Amino acid sequence: MLKYKLLQLNVPIMLVNFILNILSERYIKLTHEDSCESRVVWRGLPQGSVLSPLLYDIYTYDLESSLNNEVKVLQYADDLLLYCPNNSVTTACDSLSSGLNLLKKWMDNNGLELSTAKSTVVLFSRMRLPPPVYVYYDNVPIPVKSSVKFLGLILDSKLSGLPHCEYIAARCEQRINILRCLSGVWWGAHPFSLKLIYNAIVRSVLDYGTFLLEPGNLAAFKRLDAIQSKALRIVTGAMKSSPINALQVETVDPPLSLRRQYLSDKFLFRALQFSNHPLRAKLESLLEETNSSHYWSHKSPPCLVVSYKKYLALQAPTYKSITFPLFCNSYESLVFTPNVILNLGINKNDNCIKELFNFSKSIHWDNWHHIYTDASKHSSSGNVGVGVFHSQYNIVQKVKLPPESSVFTGECFGLLKALEYVRLMKLGKTVIFTDALSALQAIKKYPFKSKPVFPIILIIRSLLYQCIKLGFQVSLVWIPGHCNITGNVKADHLASEAVECGDVFPYINFAHDLASLPKNFLWDDWSKSWANSSINKGNYYARIQSCIPKKPWFAKLNFNKAATSCLIRMRIGHNCSKLHLARLQIVDSALCECGEIGDLNHIFFSCPLLDHEPFISSLLSYKIPFPTSIPVLLATKDPNIYMYLVAFISLNNIRI
Repeated sequence: MLKYKLLQLNVPIMLVNFILNILSERYIKLTHEDSCESRVVWRGLPQGSVLSPLLYDIYTYDLESSLNNEVKVLQYADDLLLYCPNNSVTTACDSLSSGLNLLKKWMDNNGLELSTAKSTVVLFSRMRLPPPVYVYYDNVPIPVKSSVKFLGLILDSKLSGLPHCEYIAARCEQRINILRCLSGVWWGAHPFSLKLIYNAIVRSVLDYGTFLLEPGNLAAFKRLDAIQSKALRIVTGAMKSSPINALQVETVDPPLSLRRQYLSDKFLFRALQFSNHPLRAKLESLLEETNSSHYWSHKSPPCLVVSYKKYLALQAPTYKSITFPLFCNSYESLVFTPNVILNLGINKNDNCIKELFNFSKSIHWDNWHHIYTDASKHSSSGNVGVGVFHSQYNIVQKVKLPPESSVFTGECFGLLKALEYVRLMKLGKTVIFTDALSALQAIKKYPFKSKPVFPIILIIRSLLYQCIKLGFQVSLVWIPGHCNITGNVKADHLASEAVECGDVFPYINFAHDLASLPKNFLWDDWSKSWANSSINKGNYYARIQSCIPKKPWFAKLNFNKAATSCLIRMRIGHNCSKLHLARLQIVDSALCECGEIGDLNHIFFSCPLLDHEPFISSLLSYKIPFPTSIPVLLATKDPNIYMYLVAFISLNNIRI
């Protein structure tokens, strides 16, 4: 049957025979105690083989077409989900039962079986008292339950997300115990190492699939927020009273609601690069539903709908392909070796670099056409300009790309335009000079071994291969930029002009450029949220850390856990000083043992019970103006000042 389906899909007969020879007459060994028995296997696919998932997909490619039109199919390997959207529960049950009868026939014809005991029927409805549900497979009723687990995601009948969040919370509680074993408040692993472990074993579980369930049960998602708060307190050694918004900024771990939206944006922007992606039509109908239905008038829209609105708000269309970009190009264009020269023998620091370049050019490419390309982007929100300059004919071209484009894409687009010009003008020998080292490295790299696949790089390789087939010689050469090389200076000037007045055809975005947008959206939303929330909660910390850093401050400071925890508590403002403990009503008095108010400034500058001389001397030698305060010192985020604070904490054995 597999052979028949491979031939149906026009797989070459030699490849079909090769696959079947691998699968046929396989031997397996069964070992029991002291006996060992060998058997010949004629059916099935070897478990763990890299080819098995692909062959299984080929084997079941006609499954969906064998069912009736009312039943929709979601399939991932051998996990199969059938659903039937309908306003009538009875009609939906009849359609599913009919579809399952057709599925039974297909499975019988293909030698497969379905276990009804492991199957589940769930009615997704907002009805308070739904009617009874009866769905049959081969005249056997399938069990009806209130929830089902599909691909690790628990879907309940109300799509509230409550069972899935409870399942996630239980898993995370077990993993948080690993963090507890690795560190306490004053001992254990460094907070940055703990943060990496938290990202790997806890946050990854919190992330999986949750953006599909929002908006759901608020209490369920608040439980996940509590999991995050608990884990971050263990990582940092912060007190339980610490405000969670400050703790999130301190560890650079965004609120889970914003992170769910970020994951949704990231998924959707990558998925919509395919023109035939099935999610596109579903999102169109869902967007229309959320805009017109009264049900959504008082609810937040789903994360995917918000992401789709962001996608539609982009100024330029997105480059789309029918399939994975690698498969849109000929095999020959992917495996040939382009003539890319990354080392011309001149460096940016050389004296007389312009003369050295002209000498090298006259030796290697004297009678060739010389084309220079460059790209420019003046600001993160501005357009990308591309400049192309043919020095012999004094022909120039200026192209403008959307604001979402990167300089890398602009540099690649300049090479693409230069190659189009070579083919159009039928230039026999051409050398293209560019200062875009990363673009040339991507072109030279073997596409099948390159993890990030850039469509524009594949288009360039295809165009290069066409030029070679036409008998043209084309070399791509890297030159150092901003070194007063005449052609490069001209191309750079053209690129700067193109930002404002370049040709806008084709004005498109590429998926690899859109991949950076979700992080920008996340940072903008988080910055606004932090600015608003810190007015009421975490305002002390906001005076020390007004903006969200890219990395935690303790990432590069190798203090021990006790000292780092002290500094974190001091920065957040929730610490074990007498003053703060009195505010929390943990102690009766805010007075230090010496009789004065026991705040941080008193501890570090004036308490007679502690040795301040080395600390104050260090600050004076570092030219810190006095009088000063601990919040002012912490707000500098100066590693040397933090080192002086740690030295004082260690000298006096303080646990704040």
